[in-house]
Amino acid sequence: MCPVMLPIYVISLKASKNRRRAMTERMAELGLDFSFIDAVIGKDIPADRKSRLLSEKRRLHLGAPLSDGALGCLMSHRRAWERIRDTDVDAAIILEDDADLAPEALDVLPRIASLKGRFDLINLHHTSGRPLVDAARISATHALSITRYVSIGAIGYVVSRSAAKKLLGVSVPGIFEVDVLMNRWWEHGLKTLVLTPSIVSEDGHDSTIGYPGVKPKWERDRLGNRIARDLNRKRDSLAKRLAFSAMVRSAKLRLAGDAPRRASIDLQNPDLTWLTETN
Repeated sequence: MCPVMLPIYVISLKASKNRRRAMTERMAELGLDFSFIDAVIGKDIPADRKSRLLSEKRRLHLGAPLSDGALGCLMSHRRAWERIRDTDVDAAIILEDDADLAPEALDVLPRIASLKGRFDLINLHHTSGRPLVDAARISATHALSITRYVSIGAIGYVVSRSAAKKLLGVSVPGIFEVDVLMNRWWEHGLKTLVLTPSIVSEDGHDSTIGYPGVKPKWERDRLGNRIARDLNRKRDSLAKRLAFSAMVRSAKLRLAGDAPRRASIDLQNPDLTWLTETN
């Protein structure tokens, strides 16, 4: 087996035999060990528990309620975070069951594992299309980057144990979809990085834990809520702009660690290839 050195958890519905079989075959081709996390079916959550899991504050941020599918997806990722919290691992790789790992993952993932204690959250799949700022190079082909804007999707990422604990604390009562929550770095304070280029793509089949993009509107949407949403969008935009430069600098310093002692290190564009060599 490849020495990835980080546990891999794949979120999938227990009843989705075909999806699980396909994922097992893909991972076997790469020689990777992994464990399944049984996904939560949102519509099966009892109404009284659902009311405790959802926050009325969502009305002040978004124009539609959190769907059953999105709630199930959030709770499924929480199961993965709980697994990490309850173990002594430093970090783990979380994949949804439609994730397809590229062959270069066998080189990149051990390099990420070697950055113990230097990151919170690393998205392995990036779809934003927004400009990126490189934080550190970790190989001749891949870098860790930062985007001011959310990188939509939670199909594949690496999360530290401390970050998993933080996400568990801020994710319920639920306001946001799981991928949006994870990328609200200016709010929860986690350093959210993006691996470029991506090593995870969608396999072309719908994930069993996904949810439709079309969302129903609030049944009774007061003017005050609409005004609050507009103000919160502007507040988020301003907060990101004000905090971005400091976050980039902080992320670079954390990734570099004691590397500045090396005469060749450039804190503006740290090259940590030497640090992540696994051979």
